Amino acid sequence: GIRMETGLEVGVIAPFISSLIIILREGFEAMLIVTLIFAYLKKFDSMDKARFVWAGIAAGIVGSLAIALCFSYIAGLTHAHEEIFEGVTMLLAAGMITYVAFWCHGAQSHFDADIVKTLTFGTSLALSATVCLAILREGFEVVIFYAGLFASSIGDQLSIVAGAVVGLNLLVVLWFAMDKIAAKIPTYQFFQYSKYFLGALAIYFAINGFHELVEGLESIH
Repeated sequence: GIRMETGLEVGVIAPFISSLIIILREGFEAMLIVTLIFAYLKKFDSMDKARFVWAGIAAGIVGSLAIALCFSYIAGLTHAHEEIFEGVTMLLAAGMITYVAFWCHGAQSHFDADIVKTLTFGTSLALSATVCLAILREGFEVVIFYAGLFASSIGDQLSIVAGAVVGLNLLVVLWFAMDKIAAKIPTYQFFQYSKYFLGALAIYFAINGFHELVEGLESIH
């Protein structure tokens, strides 16, 4: 009886923990970028442009679901295909993040002269594209990981869903905490620090993207 209970607990806890880790690990990077970009809108007094960011979020979620489903059920997803897609997406994201980092540097200079107070249409689209690419990459991985998790834990799907719900709630709490922290940072310092953060993030995405792309191409050949 004790062995059966222990096995049952492990069978329930393992899928829950796996699900929770997937959401936290994959969602955190995307949440960082989304939180930072919403902070930009607030610093610029341009929350009317938030629709561009929400559109990017929606496009990233829908796109990641569609691409993952197409790979899985139509083309037949292989590990090489997955690595190539992730590599290309990360390199594109690195490019967009680099653009935002340079724009951030320029925004800091403009604030010195008290010139720029609103975001341009082009910059709003760039922020939207950055959010979309970040979510597209992370969302794609989430779909693939969960497909495998559901397939390997047929009897414990409720635990998987519970882990995902807890993970999403933790991300929401982190979102609000980071939003409050960003709001307290003076505008000049916010742009000064965030450009370095974005620069480091762009390098991280570029290195990992190149690595994933090379591995994927080598696996095919």
